Amino acid sequence: MADLLALGASVLELAPPKHERLETTERFAVGVTGPESNATIAASRLGADAAWVSKLPGNPLGRRVTGALRRHGVETMVSWAETGRQGLAFTERAGEPRGGRTLHDREAAVASMTPEEIPPSTTDDASMVLTSGATATLSETLTGTTRTVFEGCGASGVTTACSLSRPRVVESASARDALSPLLAATDVFLTTEAGAAAFVDRATPTGTAHALAAGHGFETVVLVRADRGAVVWHDNRVDDHDAPATDAIDDRGAFDALCGGFLARRLAGESPDRALAAGVACGALARTIEGAVPAIDPATVERCVDSMGGATVE
Repeated sequence: MADLLALGASVLELAPPKHERLETTERFAVGVTGPESNATIAASRLGADAAWVSKLPGNPLGRRVTGALRRHGVETMVSWAETGRQGLAFTERAGEPRGGRTLHDREAAVASMTPEEIPPSTTDDASMVLTSGATATLSETLTGTTRTVFEGCGASGVTTACSLSRPRVVESASARDALSPLLAATDVFLTTEAGAAAFVDRATPTGTAHALAAGHGFETVVLVRADRGAVVWHDNRVDDHDAPATDAIDDRGAFDALCGGFLARRLAGESPDRALAAGVACGALARTIEGAVPAIDPATVERCVDSMGGATVE
């Protein structure tokens, strides 16, 4: 069974070439993206045994999703739906002042996935189960499903991890309330400064990490800074790693790559500090790759880690 098992919702992302506009382009590049699928790809490429669980329509679009994950060594465990659609995202990339944007079509089959569609043995045999705030809040059904899975993991001693990079997921009080039971069953919380701001208000990343851990009982907190460096809180100790100088061409998937790199190295037995260094390196490398899929490799990650600096904050 997988070291890292992700319960996820992935979309087919359609993007015009370069900086063309959605309303005028005649061509789209098609890719597969999602917080959990991107993270499991990064973890798999670093050597972790990774699997992805979801519900997809039983048609070519659903099979496109599974094929993309399998290409990178991720095992897929899918409940195939006779009805329902594949989630879509239309992404337009541009610099300021226009800026990029993504239009989401979230009416996907995965929104109806229930706990009964996930065999208990799937999660019980994993070392760690991952989901994201975006997936957990996609529908009321998924909110309940992810909570049930995480609570079951807690009862069987399986480590749980939740990532949250998108502030819109928790921008309302009702959304935060819906996510609270899942966070109460979460061991490892990975987020950005913007995501953390929905829960705590502290002046520094270190203070934010301490406050998140104290407020929710997390065993580990990873907080990604706006400059793409990150801190990790574990056992009341905070370690910090700056991001290496990066000629970024695409930010899509960078946070997910960091999460996947960190979790893969933790599952391999490395310390939170060393795992964070690998995660930050994965995030930086993902920004040099076109698209959301973090097509990284261990040797390049290690060279990147060797070029980085880090410190124990307290």
